[in-house]
Amino acid sequence: MADQSVTAGGAAGMQAPGGPGFGAQPPARYGYPGGAALPSGKATASMVLGILGLVLIPIIPPIIALCLGISAKRMADRGEGGGRGQAVAGIVMGSVGIAFAVLGIIVATVQGIGAM
Repeated sequence: MADQSVTAGGAAGMQAPGGPGFGAQPPARYGYPGGAALPSGKATASMVLGILGLVLIPIIPPIIALCLGISAKRMADRGEGGGRGQAVAGIVMGSVGIAFAVLGIIVATVQGIGAM
């Protein structure tokens, strides 16, 4: 017995090419496309501490940001987590923050010696 159901286009017994209906959309997916890993906490913390080191506190947070950024980047490269871009941002901002802190210490030392 032939299929007597009505499909797209109104013809009995015929199905539209390519599946059910011409304009059917695949179901919506949530999360990152392609199953990419979520950013790790280390990468996020590295970026946040790098920003804090540049903006507010110039000595301790950049050092921590650099260490966490290196660790998070290695984890991302091994495929153990995501957030490689955040880790690199933390490494860069941590390095710049350390350079600014060292430059500030040198300037303060030179001014202190010159004032004597």
